[in-house]
Amino acid sequence: MNILNEIIVSRQKDYETKKVPETELCVRCRDRNDFRSFRTALQHKIQTSPDTAAIIAEIKRGSPSKGLFAPDLNPIICATEYEIGGAACLSVLTEPHYFSGSLEDLISARKNCKLPVLRKDFIVSEYQVYETALYADCMLLIVRCLEIEQLKNLHDLATSLQIDVLVEVSDEEDIRKIEPFHFPLIGINNRNLATMNVDTERAGNFAHYFSPDQTIVAASGISSRSDIEMTMRTGIRSFLIGENLSKSHNRIDTLRQLVTGMS
Repeated sequence: MNILNEIIVSRQKDYETKKVPETELCVRCRDRNDFRSFRTALQHKIQTSPDTAAIIAEIKRGSPSKGLFAPDLNPIICATEYEIGGAACLSVLTEPHYFSGSLEDLISARKNCKLPVLRKDFIVSEYQVYETALYADCMLLIVRCLEIEQLKNLHDLATSLQIDVLVEVSDEEDIRKIEPFHFPLIGINNRNLATMNVDTERAGNFAHYFSPDQTIVAASGISSRSDIEMTMRTGIRSFLIGENLSKSHNRIDTLRQLVTGMS
């Protein structure tokens, strides 16, 4: 948990001096009218075929555990290739210190594709929600990073601004924490946040805690169609994949294989 706490403290420091006043951000994002429904895009992809996986393809240069594995990743090229390859949505890392991402990556990627875009970051403040609502279509809220009242308030604010929210859980404690709220879009992290170990069966083992009307996304450690097919047997049809796609020398073919099982 130390690395998670470090990242949160780092992001809080990043926002101590805000470039744009929060009141101005609020006005600007409420005037926006070009939202793309993230959850609808996942559901539409799933309806294509019983064998089709809805992939959230991630633009990711590095991570604390793996270091910088795709330093030259171009978000414009990446977004274009992911769209051609059949991704349902995009995810863009915007945390700069541990993942080498930026908000500029997200803006560039979204401008060069028609897919809904998730801002993947460590969001702990209303300012970050307003900032996200100005540029993205969905944002990540990590249950482990937030007190329950804070989580609910940030979720409500985001949805009032017309953006979807992917609420990430990693164990039974997180799941119990959010049970009263029945959030519509749930991410299950295959990574144990206490040990940082990855178990690709983890999401499937937790799937039964959620209702059929909730859209479940499995994330972390998914690198092959066999990983996807194993998890799909538990009813999960949506997957967030970052490192495997970002490192691929042929992202279009790699993605097509993950989506359909065929290149």
